[in-house]
Amino acid sequence: MSELYINWVDVLLSLPAVFLAMSFHEFAHALTAYRLGDPTPKNQGRLTLFPLAHVDWLGLILFALFRFGWARPVQVNPANFKNRKWGSVIVSFAGPLANMLLSLIALVILMVAELFVFFYRDIVLGIIDRVVQLNIVFAILNLMPIPPFDGYHIIKGLFYRRNVKFFWNYEYYGMLILFIFAVLGGFNLLVHTPAQYVYRQLMHLQTFLLSLLQ
Repeated sequence: MSELYINWVDVLLSLPAVFLAMSFHEFAHALTAYRLGDPTPKNQGRLTLFPLAHVDWLGLILFALFRFGWARPVQVNPANFKNRKWGSVIVSFAGPLANMLLSLIALVILMVAELFVFFYRDIVLGIIDRVVQLNIVFAILNLMPIPPFDGYHIIKGLFYRRNVKFFWNYEYYGMLILFIFAVLGGFNLLVHTPAQYVYRQLMHLQTFLLSLLQ
């Protein structure tokens, strides 16, 4: 029973990180598309960091429980971009980049909290630590070249015109490919393992910087 309780505590402490990861990710897509000339995200109310504008509740629950989930995708109209090909690529890449930047910002906040937070210290540090971890996971997860992730849209944006039939077939079987990939442990190998490596390196960097400040 205690193990189950600890798991649910971990889930509750992870929820702020999941909301932040999804909100910043989708806001980055929306803002980038808007800056590149597409008003669609703004017209649909997605040009905001307010979490409820971006959250898909099933994706939120799955990500909090299993570190695998999704937000509500931002819709864009590539026809509004001055350069349709590179506009789509840049918009797709903006989400994972925002997650990595948020992870680094959270790392700095974690360092400050380590030095100055004394009340509810374990809870505060635990929440911030999860912001660092989950944003790394969300960034790497979304760079996977499988529909519907951003990595696929980046590849599609770069090579679609010369490989239309391939992308049609790939999208048709996309959910099956995603299911097989998950069942075979692909997410553990290609998402969680590199995410853990990046997280450990950031923690080593944090420890080093803290040693210089103390």
